[in-house]
Amino acid sequence: MDSNKEIVAWDLDLKNYLKDFSYDAGFPIVILLICCIFLWLCIAKKITKILITFSTLLIVIFCFRKTPDILLKPLLILSEQKENKENSLIISNILPNCINQASAIVVLGGGIFQENLPSTNSQIRLMGLSQLLLIMNSSGTKKSQIPIVLTGGQTNKYIKQSEADAMKVFLNYFLKKNSYLKIITEEESKNTYQNSAYVKKIFTENKIEKKIILITNDFHMLRAKKTFENQNFTVCPVPIISQSSSGSGVFNFNNALTSVTFMNEYFGILGYAWKGWLKF
Repeated sequence: MDSNKEIVAWDLDLKNYLKDFSYDAGFPIVILLICCIFLWLCIAKKITKILITFSTLLIVIFCFRKTPDILLKPLLILSEQKENKENSLIISNILPNCINQASAIVVLGGGIFQENLPSTNSQIRLMGLSQLLLIMNSSGTKKSQIPIVLTGGQTNKYIKQSEADAMKVFLNYFLKKNSYLKIITEEESKNTYQNSAYVKKIFTENKIEKKIILITNDFHMLRAKKTFENQNFTVCPVPIISQSSSGSGVFNFNNALTSVTFMNEYFGILGYAWKGWLKF
């Protein structure tokens, strides 16, 4: 019994620190940094040293656990979103008042894994839609029965199915009891700009007022909202809450993937602004 007490009383602080700096991407990053030091001590062209050192620092920064949070925050501020620390909901349970004026819900596609199986981003957006409908139903609003537009064309050359059709299959399976839903699929678009343009065409053909509830990831909401507004839509944003940092350790490959995703969003905003596809 005494020996068990001694084991429980061990000080694990040092072990935890070592684990934080060696887990996942930590050990490879340490090796890279050591290699950079030896590189500068060796005889090599200066440009080679600079390029390799820069690449290493980029990997270190992207893998750092705080980087996704730093990159996400400006996107939330610019799209007038508040940081939400809730873990129980994919969307905020405090919905904006503008949902009462919307004529339809638009859910943006985010890729497709295989036939009838949308990507993780698309699945999370559909789960956010289901939570939105649940909240709307519990509040007794008739807006829970407005048309739902799923948008996304064939973006994977190895899969003939469109994102929108895969999302519809997934949604019908996910919401079996909600047969009253009026689902419209837009299956031509391959980017956010085309999402907005083809959805506008559907609204015009069906004589639907261009007031929408827009569902997409929070980091993508700024570009999506401004793009739809550029097509003369009145947008009520319902962003999907992102888990910005993930994984264990100070440096983690999951954080690198998330950081690259957020950086791509910044490049997307700049590109759309240059092409005139955004309305600020």
